Amino acid sequence: MKNNHESSVIRKTILFIAGQCVLIAIVFAVYIFNSYSNIRNAQISSTENLLEVFGRELDNKIKNADMLLEQMIYQNDNYNMLQSHKESDRYYASIALKNMMVESVTYNSYVDTFIIAESIYNTCLDYSNTFITFDQRNTLRDFTMNKAALGKMKASWQIENIGNEPYLYKIYVWQGEAAAVFISVRSFLGNTNTGDFSNTALVLYDSEKGTVWGNYGELPGELRTGDLIDSINEYSPMGEDYILRAENYHIKAFVGKEFDFNLLKYDVWVMLAMILILSGFTVFMIRHLRKSIIKPVSTLRKDMERIQFGDYELRINDELGSREFNLLKNTFNKLMDEILGLKIQTYEKQIALQETELRSIKLQIRPHFFLNAMTTISSLSQQGKNEEIRKYIDSLSKNIRYMFRSGLHTVALDEEIRHVENYFEMQELKYPGCVFFFIDVAEEARNWKIPQMLIHTVIENEYKYAVDVNSMLTILIKAELTKKDGEEMLKVEIEDDGQGYPEKTLDDFKDGSIHDSGDGSRVGLWSIKRILEIMYERKDLFEISNISPHGCKNTMYIPASPKHEVDERGKVNID
Repeated sequence: MKNNHESSVIRKTILFIAGQCVLIAIVFAVYIFNSYSNIRNAQISSTENLLEVFGRELDNKIKNADMLLEQMIYQNDNYNMLQSHKESDRYYASIALKNMMVESVTYNSYVDTFIIAESIYNTCLDYSNTFITFDQRNTLRDFTMNKAALGKMKASWQIENIGNEPYLYKIYVWQGEAAAVFISVRSFLGNTNTGDFSNTALVLYDSEKGTVWGNYGELPGELRTGDLIDSINEYSPMGEDYILRAENYHIKAFVGKEFDFNLLKYDVWVMLAMILILSGFTVFMIRHLRKSIIKPVSTLRKDMERIQFGDYELRINDELGSREFNLLKNTFNKLMDEILGLKIQTYEKQIALQETELRSIKLQIRPHFFLNAMTTISSLSQQGKNEEIRKYIDSLSKNIRYMFRSGLHTVALDEEIRHVENYFEMQELKYPGCVFFFIDVAEEARNWKIPQMLIHTVIENEYKYAVDVNSMLTILIKAELTKKDGEEMLKVEIEDDGQGYPEKTLDDFKDGSIHDSGDGSRVGLWSIKRILEIMYERKDLFEISNISPHGCKNTMYIPASPKHEVDERGKVNID
């Protein structure tokens, strides 16, 4: 009867998932395409503006320093008078230059130190706008005097460590006179007012060597003067470099890799609200899915696992809450009833067929053995060997008791070997001096279970086809434990030095077409092969081949336990 409370769980699930996908798409669209893009663009624009303003201020400092330097040396008679032969001229020129330096440098606060040096008469004039130590002042004076002593050099802006401080300087040297302006990198970068530098660093570096000389704003990690610009990993470069008037030196902007959440105030609240809505919707959907899908599926899975492990009588009786799952449950229960019925029928047919085949093989082996025995007794009787007949019948009785003691099942290898040795003694009466046999059995293999009459059937086949009264036949039997396809098995090898198998027999055996020919000539080989296939459910346990220079080899692999057996009461046991 149809339950009116049942609903389509699939339809509801699709609607819920579609709604969730729409909300997720909105969250990602708002956050990624709106918030991140806008903030990133604003950050790039702000950094570029800061870099442009900062770079122009630095260029103005360099430009004004250039003007000051040119004012002091060009069209200035006092500068030229420093090398006059008259001491009085040099004295008055020095006073005039000193006063001019004080006035110009004091007015232009962006210059730290101005020095004029003359190498012929060792004249050196200097003035500093900021406080410097006596040692640092002497270091700058010595630096300028050394340049003046060069006679002449190209004037260009350079940065160099002078004493313990990096300086941006420019020096004019001509005919032993030098005029130099010095600006410490610290004051060069620090005396600016260009805006907010939070999470931003502006780095001054040598564009040719990549050497960092200073920075303004945030310190990019563990950056130190003299490091390479490429060693900055904590911050990301932003935009193009600003090229200073001192062209060998650039300013590069860096921003922190961590996202600045202060810029996300409005967007964060919007995103948080949407996430809360989405979370609530998701919780509701998960509860619905758990009730409508996960729990029914879990119930079905557990019941199916129990059925898989052999509980074929189990049926699913729980109410699963939706039309689809209840239909699935009812259909599954119906199919299980049909499958169980078919499985029982198939299993019964399989047992009947295997029982019939095992009985058939069993009946074939025994007449085959008795026929050979009767032929032997008849032959001995014709030769008048009554004593041999008595011994033969005594050995035959032991074999008969062994054969009829049980059905087609497994026995210990040691017991089968004793039976084979008794069979050799029995056949020695028929073929005296015609067979030499040797049996080599590994000690650990003696209790291994093998199909009864397995080795006996091969030896009987040897006597039927390989033994000749006019020659000696050697038979070797070897048994040992080995590995086959990763499984431990007993390997039994039986060899002789006779004529070997005919090629047709080998081909038929290889192709799997060997069978009972109808005249009993191939009962032995066919029986062994089929017994192993049925008892162990494998087709690769029996191999035959010829060996060089002549003879044949029979190789059998016996697993630890059979899948099927027929006991002495005729009952088929299936593992």
